[in-house]
This record gives sequence, C-alpha cells and structure tokens, in this order.
Amino acid sequence: MKDSKNFITSLSRGLSLLSVLAESPTPLNLTELSNRLQLSMSTIQRLVFTLKQLGYLERDEDTKKFRTGPKILSIGLSVIRNLNLRKVAFPYLEKTSKEVGETVNLAILDGTEIVYVERIKTQQILNINLEIGSRLPAFCTSMGKAILAYLPKDHLEALLSRTELVPRTFNTITQREAIRKELEKVRRRGFATNNEELAVGLRSVAAPVRNFRGEVIAAVNIAVPSIRVPQKKLETVFAPKVMETARRISSNLGYKEVNDDQTKKRVNPFETR
Repeated sequence: MKDSKNFITSLSRGLSLLSVLAESPTPLNLTELSNRLQLSMSTIQRLVFTLKQLGYLERDEDTKKFRTGPKILSIGLSVIRNLNLRKVAFPYLEKTSKEVGETVNLAILDGTEIVYVERIKTQQILNINLEIGSRLPAFCTSMGKAILAYLPKDHLEALLSRTELVPRTFNTITQREAIRKELEKVRRRGFATNNEELAVGLRSVAAPVRNFRGEVIAAVNIAVPSIRVPQKKLETVFAPKVMETARRISSNLGYKEVNDDQTKKRVNPFETR
C-alpha cells in the first residue's frame, strides 16, 4: 500500500501520531513521540504543530507534553452515532429491500453532500458505482432533499450559498428558488423524490430519519430504474413504504411521534437556532 502513488506519507504519519497519543495512558513529549514513531524530531515538531493548530492536540504548558484534543472526541462521537444509526437501521432497510425488490439506501448530510452509510443493493438497480462512503451532491438527490427540507432556515440558506448547482442531467434543478420550492413540497408531503435529476434512468424516493430530539439526522430511500417504475408509482406505491421504514428507524432511535401542531413547533425548519 505504501508503494502506491496515492499513499500520502505525511497523512499516515499524522494519523499514527494521533493513534499513539490516543492509546497512551499519559501525555507524551516530543522525544517520546519521536522514539515511538521512529521519526526525526523535526518531522514530529511539524506534525505536532499542525495537529495542535487544527485542534486535534493539546499541550500541557507545565510538562510540555501532548495529549489528544477535544476535536478527536467529536470525531469519535460522530463515528459512534453513525455506527448506532447503521445498526438500528439495517434490519429495516433489508426488510424493505426484500419487500419491494429494489435497492434501499441510508445517508447522512456532510456539508453540501450526502454520504452513504448503508446500502442494500439489488441486481435491478443501474450500475452507477455507489457504495458505503460514496458522496453525492445533496441538492439533486432524494435523500439530500429529505434532509435539507428540515434544516433551520439560516443553515439551509448558508448551505445553498456554498453549493455548486451543476446540472447532472436534463432534469437537475439548478435554480435556488426552485430548490426552495421543491423543499417546501418535501415538507408538505413528508417525502422527497429524484426524477432522473442525478442520473438518467434513475428515480428514487426518500424520507427523513429523526433522532430522539426530533431532529432529522439521516434519510432512507428506495432507488429504482425509471424505465420500469414511472413517477406516479414511485409516489403512490414506494413513498408510503419508505416513509414507514423511516418512521420505524426513527422510533428505534427514540423519536416519539407527535401531532402536526406539536411537530411544527418542535422541529420548525425555518426556526433560527
């Protein structure tokens, strides 16, 4: 692997340094890090300086020793949350995929993109080379729209301003006002669709997944070939299925459904937080 032209040595060294500190019961100084990693003092100093500036390391000014910083904890908690989400969601995704005979996916939002965290793939889906960890623009995917629709207004506007609205197909919505209207429709109906906006020949329908606080943290979708599933069937047959799947996952994450008035008050997407 290290011989690969894609291998980044400096990144590998930085991650190794973080691993050493994370596994050490006590903070370490530069000399100790140099000895454990078998790297020169100058290399260690550069790595430590960079990681400290980024918030991944902290320095004890009395002992001059280093320990992992709070940013490492946030990454760890994020991993734990995603692992728990996948563990809870998997049986429901698998059950839905078997019932409808189609590919079912789970994704979270990361910046302006969605990241696939689980995928139950069938042979019937188009081969567009998507796997766990794959990223796609949120604005032109059903799962992305299902999450974006429930963001606080200021968060949504900031995200849209950073999004490059590059058309992926003849159907991609690239006007911000049109996207806002599309997200309003998602909130009214409780599900989002993608009608060949990402790839020609692919349709999907998605619903939001909520945590115990009622916050939308992910989305689940059913993806189908457009040649076999018309848009009307997607919305009348598959939308109720994916919404029920999302409800079951949300319930198992601790979400308690409330009536419409309470929901609007509790998870108002246009509330500035």
